[in-house]
Amino acid sequence: MGKYYFLVSLIPPFPAVLGEKSPLPFSEISKIVRRNIEPEDAPLVESLLWGVDVTNFENLHLGRAVFLEGGILTQEEIERKKNLPLFIQAFLEERDRGIRRPYVFDALWEKYYSYAYTLGQERNCRFLVDYLSWEIGLRNQLVMIRAKEKGVEAGDYAILPQAGTRDLSVLVTLVRSQRSPLLAERLIDEERLKAIFHCEGGDPFSVNSVLALLARADRFRRWEKMTIPYEVRGIIDRR
Repeated sequence: MGKYYFLVSLIPPFPAVLGEKSPLPFSEISKIVRRNIEPEDAPLVESLLWGVDVTNFENLHLGRAVFLEGGILTQEEIERKKNLPLFIQAFLEERDRGIRRPYVFDALWEKYYSYAYTLGQERNCRFLVDYLSWEIGLRNQLVMIRAKEKGVEAGDYAILPQAGTRDLSVLVTLVRSQRSPLLAERLIDEERLKAIFHCEGGDPFSVNSVLALLARADRFRRWEKMTIPYEVRGIIDRR
């Protein structure tokens, strides 16, 4: 029996299509995973959940009245800047000194991805390394194309180019051909689910599969209530 057979069996199957209601909310899945994960694997789980906190931190400072449940930090902790991880603390220190980026929160995401990607390498975690490489590569390729269209420097918006080395040009072309930003975003998340499947490996009860389960749950959560559609074509229009 696999290491996390019991944990995985606690999570009902996900819907077949994005937008359908998940059997459990993401916040509940997050709690189940954190209660049942082995101590040596807890930092890997937390590295994914810190991404929820980074989103909440960014939303708060942009004045968006949206808080996503299921991360590590509570809303009060984010608002009061309590118990922040070291990479957010480093971002705040850098922001106080002055960040030379057109969109300052790119610096925060770069610090987060650097932390999670490095942790994956140190722990030899296939899922973190492979999936984050895919995610970073997609983001940077979208940035490069949009920057060329706008006549601005793509390097000002790219993050961790040494990590995102995958060739996703076919996917980027498909994204650009969509009739609306919402359709483009749906296509991206459908491809994310495929990437998650390929990155989790062959053991359905390993820590890689638990991480994939969390990443998958986060995608389905997002489409249950798409209150703030993320406009792919506006990725470098933020100021």
